[in-house]
Amino acid sequence: MNGSNQHTADQVIQASDLSVGYHGHLNVLSNLSYEWKGRGIHLIIGENGSGKSTLIRTLAGLQSPMAGLVKWNGEDVALISSPRRVSNMAFVQSIPPRQSELTVSEALALHEPNQNKVDDLLDAFNLGEMHMKSLCDLSDGLAQRVMLVRAILQDTPWILLDEPTAFFDVKSRQVMWSQLSALVAKGRHVMVSSHDYHLLEGNPDLMSVTAIGADGLEALDPAGSFESWNASI
Repeated sequence: MNGSNQHTADQVIQASDLSVGYHGHLNVLSNLSYEWKGRGIHLIIGENGSGKSTLIRTLAGLQSPMAGLVKWNGEDVALISSPRRVSNMAFVQSIPPRQSELTVSEALALHEPNQNKVDDLLDAFNLGEMHMKSLCDLSDGLAQRVMLVRAILQDTPWILLDEPTAFFDVKSRQVMWSQLSALVAKGRHVMVSSHDYHLLEGNPDLMSVTAIGADGLEALDPAGSFESWNASI
């Protein structure tokens, strides 16, 4: 089943007795049982070092759990082949890749042969003049915008983003949140870990807010305020 067909149904990411971390170290988070479900933006917040990046990478299937399971629509991620993972999940890491010699057009053509669609998204992110630039020659902010465009073009039911706005200016942040809301309108599911979430206050597409605290994960009111969310971490 391709990504476009799956946009018509709600998708579920489930953590079952999940512990995340790195071998040789204490677990970053332990014994988590939680569920993220439904079309919309799912926000994960927490203090620096709370485990946001480790958690979202594990939920994306990029890190193996230290214990427990991550399930996508009831299926253990560890049992899903790499091609099927790529068709179900796009991931944008906090630091864009800097080694690639591919041009922007070459990198995006891997996911979308329709140049008109590519051009429209590049224009939306103010990248219209970057077609022939090598990724390794771009600033971190420009490269991160290209990675976000690539994730959107991947056309998966879920997009997971780890601190995607770290290198963005104010205008780029506004464009990103606007584009993510446009994806939700098309039936996509978005999960984002971020410190920069004040622009999501009052956003009708915000499906859930999950805070990482001393006692694990806490569900917050997505209709709440920026101040109330901050008070919970």
